[in-house]
Amino acid sequence: AVVSTQSGHYGRDPRGNEMLHSRCESTSMRVLLDQHSLSYSIDFKPNVEYISSNGRFPVAIINESDIVSGFSELVVYLKKRGYFLGESLSNEELNEMETYISLVTNRLESLVLYTSWLIMDNYNHVTLPAYTADLTWPLSTILPFYKRRQVLRVLTSKGEWNDISEEMMLAEGRSVGSSLAFRLGRYDTPGSFFRTDNEDKVTELDCIVFGYLNAIFFTKLPNYKLKRALGQQSRLIEFCKHMENARGFSGRPNQRNLR
Repeated sequence: AVVSTQSGHYGRDPRGNEMLHSRCESTSMRVLLDQHSLSYSIDFKPNVEYISSNGRFPVAIINESDIVSGFSELVVYLKKRGYFLGESLSNEELNEMETYISLVTNRLESLVLYTSWLIMDNYNHVTLPAYTADLTWPLSTILPFYKRRQVLRVLTSKGEWNDISEEMMLAEGRSVGSSLAFRLGRYDTPGSFFRTDNEDKVTELDCIVFGYLNAIFFTKLPNYKLKRALGQQSRLIEFCKHMENARGFSGRPNQRNLR
């Protein structure tokens, strides 16, 4: 998916061909832009992975020239231009926010990649059709093979992911869910990860956690064990409902543009 931060329409791929990892990142980016009241549109392109500056996607094309790849790079780009949701946090809270964001971008992202590319039911029925939707033979056979091998190489480069089994993956999912729920559990009612003067303070952490959880919970996969492992934490489900209802996230574009 290509996220375009220009005025226009908002839509989804009419064929529904969006991979789980792309959906996690694109939802996170949309929530972040919404929280800053920045307008954008969404287009779906077959070559997004090769437009990306770092191999990550979705890609935000801003002001028709700046290419920003993935949620983390978008956070840096916006912060340089004065858009930072965590500006009111203390240094201790900022460090804590970065720690939990790293939990998502390292451990939860690895779980999503494993679920999408290495669990064969999900790969054959969801990931492969989405990845090859705009490819013709022989690229439809060659490119997914190399992409799957690349994902495996990325995961095995992380020591704890070398020769990981599905049971170990589920244990890791429960551990990640428990860590996020523990942080949310500091408050009696569902809300954001941080509060200022007893009011919820939405930060970049809320955006990426909601983006990933929302995509995992609502993407239909033949093997949904990761969803079940995370869903064991009721606070995570309450958090998602709070973001949807109280925060009014809808993904619709608005009228303010980046400058």
